[in-house]
Amino acid sequence: MKDLNSYLPLVVLWAKKHHDMIQEQGAELNEEGMEMARSVGVAEPERIRIMLVDEIPFQEDPVVYSLAKSVGMLSGQVTGITFGHSIYIVKGCQSARLYSHEFRHVHQYEVLGSIGAFMDVYLEQVMTFGYHQAPLEKDARQFETGA
Repeated sequence: MKDLNSYLPLVVLWAKKHHDMIQEQGAELNEEGMEMARSVGVAEPERIRIMLVDEIPFQEDPVVYSLAKSVGMLSGQVTGITFGHSIYIVKGCQSARLYSHEFRHVHQYEVLGSIGAFMDVYLEQVMTFGYHQAPLEKDARQFETGA
């Protein structure tokens, strides 16, 4: 795998494209969803949009697919992914645990300030520690609620 910095701009473009599409086509949170988002630190839950999909669209971009594969994100365990205030959830996998996990990622985006800033930190972590041991993933797991 090449230097991570050579991939970052492509991954950020991919993430921004999906962010924008989910913002246009995704569903708003109901009051219960907004309360859950607030409970894990989200400052602006009203901006969150969720889109249910058959699968996370890693395969549509060869660079993203290669990175996801190299860090263990294609194992079938990734059932949600967050881009700023936009979230994909795999159909049939909706749960309080998954929503609270993804909402915590929204909080992380808010703290880091942009999709680019988040991806810079996140990709460095997953490349260094692996997907499951990345500090941002471990943080999100600590805020999971329900079963």
